[in-house]
Amino acid sequence: MTVSTLASRCAAPITQATTEEARAFALLQATSDATMAKLYLSRGNVAAARRKAVQLLKALQLLEVTV
Repeated sequence: MTVSTLASRCAAPITQATTEEARAFALLQATSDATMAKLYLSRGNVAAARRKAVQLLKALQLLEVTV
């Protein structure tokens, strides 16, 4: 008797993201990080703003690589 789990039957196939999808996600991430950094700065939370700025730079690097 073969036992199949629900997870194995319902698992979606893993696909590679296209370059366009990767760029769109990086742009979305960069926009979100910039907005959050601005929000944190407006509230005086410099440490959190710095963390978001670092994430923003990483997202911008991804945009540059996928061009």
